[in-house]
Amino acid sequence: MVKNRRLWITLFILPCMVLFAFIFAVPIVTVSVTAFTRYTAFNPPSFSGFSNFKMIFSDIDFLISIKNTVLWVFLQSTFHVGLGLAVALMLRRKPQGWKIVRSVYLIPNIIPTAATGVMFTLLLNPSFGIVKDMFIRFGIDSRVPNLFGNSKYAFLTVTATWILYSAFNTVIFLAEMSAVEQEIYEAASIDGATPWQMDRYITLPLLRNVIGTCVVLASVAMVSQFDIIYMTTRGGPGTATINLPVYLYKAAMLENNYGKANAVGVIQIILGLSLVLLIRRLFKVHDKNKNNAEAFL
Repeated sequence: MVKNRRLWITLFILPCMVLFAFIFAVPIVTVSVTAFTRYTAFNPPSFSGFSNFKMIFSDIDFLISIKNTVLWVFLQSTFHVGLGLAVALMLRRKPQGWKIVRSVYLIPNIIPTAATGVMFTLLLNPSFGIVKDMFIRFGIDSRVPNLFGNSKYAFLTVTATWILYSAFNTVIFLAEMSAVEQEIYEAASIDGATPWQMDRYITLPLLRNVIGTCVVLASVAMVSQFDIIYMTTRGGPGTATINLPVYLYKAAMLENNYGKANAVGVIQIILGLSLVLLIRRLFKVHDKNKNNAEAFL
């Protein structure tokens, strides 16, 4: 009986494993191998050892791209996830009009990110953008700075195009909160606990696993973020908004240096895996029913 069960499990898992091998495993192995080769659009791969890694780590643009990527990961995993959690805690109490707020808050998240980048580029255009027109209508100085084209403002402006769109996290938090038994809150209320105390000592500890999951998703998304950055600044001005995916794109598409681009891809994969393992360990994700409250006490 046990052997038959294992056979059926294997048969059901096998198609998924084959798809995973062709879609993910084979490309990852290919990227990892060719990262150690001299490989361009005009030359086939030839082994060159660690020359590509030495090249990128001696490039100041690559180091800046790592710094920007890590900074965006930090902002995404703290402010972005924190905002989604705060909105979820507010909506959980179901204030008047909470369904409308939930629906409206979700709308920006269903817009493709590339379209979001184009939209903000047009809105903030210093020549004909709507923001300039609003300044003129309200009698404010009509000289709108080029927020995407000025290295002083570009990083924060690009960050603002997505940092507030955290409805996806809010939906996940609300789903987890709905699974908490209401009797727990009723008992706490009878004992005189305030809404803040119930969130502090009941809701947040029980959300530890899902908070860790949202932080993982947010961090991985930032490690691979490309479309909004490319549609707004293309990594500029200079290197103000360059990150690993944009640096990889330039190495592959503009320099036609596929070996160098794949070396960047390997670093990107290592960074993503490291973040996942670190966050899972920090939040003790999937450590079921083991001192959940201690994470926030």
